[in-house]
Amino acid sequence: MEKEIKVTETNDFKKLIESGAVYIDKTLFIKEIIDNDDDTIMLPRPRRFGKTLNLSMLYYYFSNEFDSHELFKGLNIMKQDKKYLSEMNKYPTIFLDLKNTKKDTYSEFIDRYKTIMSDLYKKYKFVLENSDIDVEFYNRIIKKEEDSELADAFSYLVGYLKEFYNEKVIVLLDEYDAPILHGYEKGYYNEIITFMKQLFVTTFKPEPIYSNLHKGIITGISRISKENLFSGANNIIVYNIMNNKFSNYFGFTYDEVNNLLESYGLSIDGVKKWYDGYLFGNTNIYNPWSILNYLKNDQNLMSYWVNTGGVDLIKNLIYNLNNREEILNSFEDLLKTDYIEHINLNVNLDLSSLEGNKDNIYTLFMFSGYLTPNNFLENYEDATLKIPNLEIRNNLENIVKDWFMIGPLKSYDFTKYLYENDIEEFKRNFENIVIESFSYYDVPDNNNGENFYHAFTMGLLRSGCNNYEITSNRESGYGRYDLILKPFDKNKTAYIIEFKVAGSDFDKAIEDGFRQIDEMKYEVSLKGYKIIKMVIAFKGKKLKFETRK
Repeated sequence: MEKEIKVTETNDFKKLIESGAVYIDKTLFIKEIIDNDDDTIMLPRPRRFGKTLNLSMLYYYFSNEFDSHELFKGLNIMKQDKKYLSEMNKYPTIFLDLKNTKKDTYSEFIDRYKTIMSDLYKKYKFVLENSDIDVEFYNRIIKKEEDSELADAFSYLVGYLKEFYNEKVIVLLDEYDAPILHGYEKGYYNEIITFMKQLFVTTFKPEPIYSNLHKGIITGISRISKENLFSGANNIIVYNIMNNKFSNYFGFTYDEVNNLLESYGLSIDGVKKWYDGYLFGNTNIYNPWSILNYLKNDQNLMSYWVNTGGVDLIKNLIYNLNNREEILNSFEDLLKTDYIEHINLNVNLDLSSLEGNKDNIYTLFMFSGYLTPNNFLENYEDATLKIPNLEIRNNLENIVKDWFMIGPLKSYDFTKYLYENDIEEFKRNFENIVIESFSYYDVPDNNNGENFYHAFTMGLLRSGCNNYEITSNRESGYGRYDLILKPFDKNKTAYIIEFKVAGSDFDKAIEDGFRQIDEMKYEVSLKGYKIIKMVIAFKGKKLKFETRK
């Protein structure tokens, strides 16, 4: 390969073009935006699929702060007719990026938002030339001293720009749901919803006579539905990943990837298995972040796409689910087959309904980019989702481990200890990890606690397991066992593991566990194997092991 590959990770369109780095021409997205009649559109897409770069492109094209003819020279938009070229650098255009407002408390979010508004008000301070602006309010925003009307500050600035230029404004709002998702995780969901509702109502209000907008474009992961967040701005039209419209502008298409790789003398065969497989509308899409990092890193096929906030949210939710075992079992089936069927997708996601709802959790997986529709979805109520590619499969397998490896824990190979019949080492390390992990959570002394231990142990054993088929809550004999580890090598030992709440008597719980294993004849599914029966009795994070043959 003779041609040098120059790749940059910048999301700034101007810096990208001027650097001469790899750019897949998405400028016809500008044409689609101009042709679209909707006042305000929302474009939910997974993270690192080009949302910020596309908004940056729109900013440089439409903003009257620039002369962008040289910047767009040779790109597809410049080959269109005058209708589109006449829109270049015509409008006051304002970019609000909320991806960096994820804070641990609501007050910290407010402080960060004040800084963002202060910077914007400083940038556009020239609007104070208009005598009817409240200068004291304007300066309070710059000094970060305004509280009562902070949620209205952005819409006020939009109005100031409209009056100054006598031209309606284009608003680009990036990652609108980042603070909402994080607020849900950190416990200030209601406060952040109230704040964002006010921002939306004042900025994107639909009444034409009052509107200062020429057009609004909003990005995020999904459309959040909570307490009528969009009730005052019901003119927002959502084009999510199930829609055909705009489907080829986020991520790379087959032709784009193939042409790019051919220009460097590379084949598409390897990257197809690793980074292909997404379906947006009817369009087959490659992960753009991974393709660019593949080129940047000497064409090494490996995982580049890091975990997103949506998946962090799911991992945290798992610990609070009463039916986490159902989720984990369905996740096991997903990893076995690459598919999960009969999912009722909730495209208007209410975070408060995530807890205990398998369909909503898998919907969030899809919006986050970890699953994709198997085919074009005309019916959201009975969808089949799939793992798109090898990179995501690797990440999903790691998620199972991460669900149960909380905090700065060491990596333990638990199945190795069992495979070598080193029960004492298994017990010692298991007790260590319980002490380190469970200090973050209260483990109830009831069936939910049993489910917690069950799911925790299953996650640890599944992580990196190559020696056993691990099954959970399946029928065997006259009942349903907790866990069975069946070795692929029939000369090795199989394990039946039962969990019991100890209450005040650990010895009784141990005996109850062995009696259940024997009376229910769980061993019938392990004919021909050497078997060790293990009972783990617990009270909170105190536990006792015993094994018998």
